[in-house]
Amino acid sequence: MIKISMEDLNEKEKAIYDQYLYLFETVKEHVTCYKYNQKDMIIDSEKNLDHLYFLLSGKAKITLIHEDGKRSIVHFVGPEEFIGELTLIDVEQSPKDVTCLSECVCMAVCMDVAREYLLSDAQFMLIMSRYIGKKLLDRTWFHSKQQSFELRYRLAAYILLAENDGYYDERHTETAEFLGVSYRHLLQTLQEFKAQALMKKTKKGYEINRDGLYEIAKHLE
Repeated sequence: MIKISMEDLNEKEKAIYDQYLYLFETVKEHVTCYKYNQKDMIIDSEKNLDHLYFLLSGKAKITLIHEDGKRSIVHFVGPEEFIGELTLIDVEQSPKDVTCLSECVCMAVCMDVAREYLLSDAQFMLIMSRYIGKKLLDRTWFHSKQQSFELRYRLAAYILLAENDGYYDERHTETAEFLGVSYRHLLQTLQEFKAQALMKKTKKGYEINRDGLYEIAKHLE
């Protein structure tokens, strides 16, 4: 992770930065930007969460570590999403691991500053309430799809969500749990995808056929 300046942002990142900077009007002098490499941790659950983040580019996965060491994928985040908002409003006391699936660039505000100023900013809290409400609805829709669609549709969508630069390399055990299926059923469907030339095993993971997977995943839209 490195601290970067506005001059280091690409055109798309600058556009998102400019679009959402108004949200942080009361703390704008405290806003900084950080760049993370693939597999870097934005948040480590074993450390205190000291910043509120807003993702400008890239994608990351949120993972819960159970007491027995088992890992469960909870959610994926992408551009224009917050990280740490539940800690900001004191709903979540123990943060979860947030790991970069690709290079990520974030806006960040020190959590102490955010609590002092943003919690009393009516405009910010209205946007945050809508954001959390939409996330809840999205989660509800996700779980309804888990019960309504065959695994091949859900797996195709999951692979497109978790891939980076044309490659997919997530643990099968975590994927099976996230999708609510048996390990055996997951492996059978992955074999079908390979037989249909939708993915190919390489040293970097599975090279994927994005167009082919999208043709399957679009049925969930």
